[in-house]
Amino acid sequence: MSVSLNPQITFKADNIQEINKSTGNSTSATPEQKNTVQEQNNQDKFIKSPEKKEPETKKTLKQRLASALKFFIATEEITKGTAKGAIYGTLTGGLIMGAGWFFGALPRGMKKGNSLIEVFKHPFKAISSKTKITAGITAAGIAAYHIVKGNLQANLQKTFIDQKLKNKNN
Repeated sequence: MSVSLNPQITFKADNIQEINKSTGNSTSATPEQKNTVQEQNNQDKFIKSPEKKEPETKKTLKQRLASALKFFIATEEITKGTAKGAIYGTLTGGLIMGAGWFFGALPRGMKKGNSLIEVFKHPFKAISSKTKITAGITAAGIAAYHIVKGNLQANLQKTFIDQKLKNKNN
């Protein structure tokens, strides 16, 4: 169902004259008659008109191949970005945790003497919470960066394919 704007409907006083012209009344109409005539005119204007459909164009073989190629390129780039993000994020998080253990937990364990053994037995417990949170946020940030970068690279390559297809069609 489509609704369109009716430029004949106004909320001015001269609308009464238009109503009288459309109904053929030469005398002034009462407010109730004006409302009923206006409602009838409005209902006539909003009768459902047949919807226009765009003609369906069949995809050519080139367009189908381009569509499949774009799918595989997008999948490949996003997968590469996810893998890079997972690897680089894990390595960065591990390096931050290792540095936190080496420069934070190990010196504390040496100062306390008997807890030095605990630092080597349970290194994850010896690392501070601040270092763990920093490592996790950094790893997640690097992973997100590579995933977004892969998605943007896929969009760039898909645009290139569309441009090539358009140039060959023209």
